[in-house]
Amino acid sequence: MRRLLAASSGMLLLAGSSAALAQSCDEYNPNGPTETAKVVLTHNDSIGPWTGEMRTFVQTGSIGKVDVSAVSARPSGRLRAVSAEPEISRISPRGGEQLKGIAIVVSTYDKRPPARVVVTLRQVCAKYFRDTFLYY
Repeated sequence: MRRLLAASSGMLLLAGSSAALAQSCDEYNPNGPTETAKVVLTHNDSIGPWTGEMRTFVQTGSIGKVDVSAVSARPSGRLRAVSAEPEISRISPRGGEQLKGIAIVVSTYDKRPPARVVVTLRQVCAKYFRDTFLYY
């Protein structure tokens, strides 16, 4: 009985320490733990006809450092630049909305947005990756 009690209290202590560790993630430490995800942008993310720009906002629960890389684009050869910045969304400040996440912008050489762009995101202290309807 004592062994069972000692083992179960050790498991509870271990579970409690990992939960405390997850809550103590420092978003301002660029060397902190990171999470990675792939995000797909389509013609639905275009900001308008004939603009050559696609935008989206991915909610992550963090404003930590972001690394981005373009994985693929269809059709290929039209991608000019991809940028991703940590931001706090304030689209509706009167409603108290303040979503932490990543603003993604993709631009092309011509004025037609690609049919599909896949980017890889890596962010410090990201808790999840949720694509939103917010555009910047």
